[in-house]
Amino acid sequence: MKRTKKQRDEHIGRRMTILLLFFFIAVGALISRLFVLQVLHHREYVDLASRQHNSVQQIFPERGLVYAQDKDKNLIPLALNQTLSSLIVSPKLIKDPEAAAGTIANILNIPRDKIVQQFSKKDDPYEIIAKEVEATDRDKIEKNKIQGVSFKEEKGRVYPHGALASQLVGFVSRISDQETGQYGIERFFEQDLTGEKGLLEGAKDASGFWIALGRKIVNPSKNGSSVVLTIDYNIQAKAEEVLAVAKEKWRAPSGAIIVIDPQTGKILASAGNPSFDPNEFSSQKDFSVFLNPLVQDTYEAGSVIKPITIAGGVEEHLVTPDTTYQDAGLIKINGYEIKNFDGKAYGKQSMTQVLEKSLNTGAAYVAKLLGPKRQYDYLRKFGFGEKSGIELPGEVPGNLTNLDSGREVDFITASFGQGIAITPLQLAFAVGSIANGGNLMKPIVIEKVIDDSGNIAERKPETRRRVLSPATAETLTKMLVSVVTIGYENRAGVKGYFVAGKTGTAQIPNRAGRGYSDKVIHTFVGYAPAFHPRFLVVLQLNEPTGNRFASNTLTSSFHDLAEYILNYYEIPPDEK
Repeated sequence: MKRTKKQRDEHIGRRMTILLLFFFIAVGALISRLFVLQVLHHREYVDLASRQHNSVQQIFPERGLVYAQDKDKNLIPLALNQTLSSLIVSPKLIKDPEAAAGTIANILNIPRDKIVQQFSKKDDPYEIIAKEVEATDRDKIEKNKIQGVSFKEEKGRVYPHGALASQLVGFVSRISDQETGQYGIERFFEQDLTGEKGLLEGAKDASGFWIALGRKIVNPSKNGSSVVLTIDYNIQAKAEEVLAVAKEKWRAPSGAIIVIDPQTGKILASAGNPSFDPNEFSSQKDFSVFLNPLVQDTYEAGSVIKPITIAGGVEEHLVTPDTTYQDAGLIKINGYEIKNFDGKAYGKQSMTQVLEKSLNTGAAYVAKLLGPKRQYDYLRKFGFGEKSGIELPGEVPGNLTNLDSGREVDFITASFGQGIAITPLQLAFAVGSIANGGNLMKPIVIEKVIDDSGNIAERKPETRRRVLSPATAETLTKMLVSVVTIGYENRAGVKGYFVAGKTGTAQIPNRAGRGYSDKVIHTFVGYAPAFHPRFLVVLQLNEPTGNRFASNTLTSSFHDLAEYILNYYEIPPDEK
């Protein structure tokens, strides 16, 4: 049925009303939404937009450097920062994997099959082929214009002299985006070396790129402080060479060496062998090589303790260099027999001869005169059984607990270095107190710390305490000069110079804790020029083979190092 014109107009009118109603409802909803956004939640959405538009980024500071020096105070970097290039590839973009792998393998001298295997990982966005790529190698690779191959640059720690002083310096490992010190100076001075992070606030566009205008630094970063060691680069290198030669010659599994200035307490060289290259620390399977044996290992030192025992007797006016006793080759203490190292009896012997011939019975004779309390007190005075306070991580105090029982036999054996455990550092500074006139010095391994602003914090020589009178110290030095001249057929001596020294051959205790094995540790401690010493050396070999006694294995090694240092310092001869 056809509608009339009036009906059609009414129908159109209703539709227009409905449309207008919907229009006004939509406009009302939009206005309401705008009111909510622009009025009620205005601050919230402004902050959200600001966060999307602006960004805050951490600024990592430059890590401080670590330096050695030479006798003229020239600085030689042992740890520094370089921009390193890592070779990365996007496997899915490599058109000819075989050819590309061959090119890269030839340039970098790495296995070709390994690269091909990495190229096969098509689902990975990128694969790291090599880190720390040399600039010349990078240029060669880039000239080949291999699609999908690129380089990523980042700052990284580099140790330009490899394993030199590595156990002293330590290394850094990367955790997330930041390097963290591990072992040695890198760990002990982590806070100083790291510096302080900064914050960068700025605006980014819709693509996430920084907008130059308006960019500002909220808090600038503060670069880390640099550390200058007391280590003399040249003495360190020579000391490591001497240690390596001795270790190889006598087929010892390990050894250690330390050189100090006994007048100031400064450490001129410090090394253990085996050591490691901090640039390749992650390739190490035996983590014990990261430890510093000079401060973190203890051992029974043997006869190098005899000068300490006799020094106590001289200081207490119980003996002089010419005091004699009757050596029967052994003494008996509560059912125990104490013998000389060679089992021989030498008859009437002076205290100087006790050191020259390294007689256990002579050290026992002095220990009896001192008595347990005074003997123990002198061991403590000389720094055994306590930490020195050196600025290195992990220092151990040694161990004198074997004397806690109060048994006389334990004090007798301690008089010649058996039954007590010490560190090579403690031995160096104990004998150093004889060398310098009677003062136990605090070890110094840091010459100075230089902060980002150029402010310098220097370490000054510090006397921990007086151990001996100058007269007693001089008396012991004369006795130790005689030891070098007579005791080892002068193999440790240097022509034209007075040299003082003493060896020690110590048996290694059984792991079960009872008795001793047939294995030994050899030690030599010596200083020169004896009456005005510029350096003191402790040289140690663990479990050497081919000769039983340190007097035969280490005296010539000391001679080589002593001669080098005397010439290096241009010290005029003092022996008339």
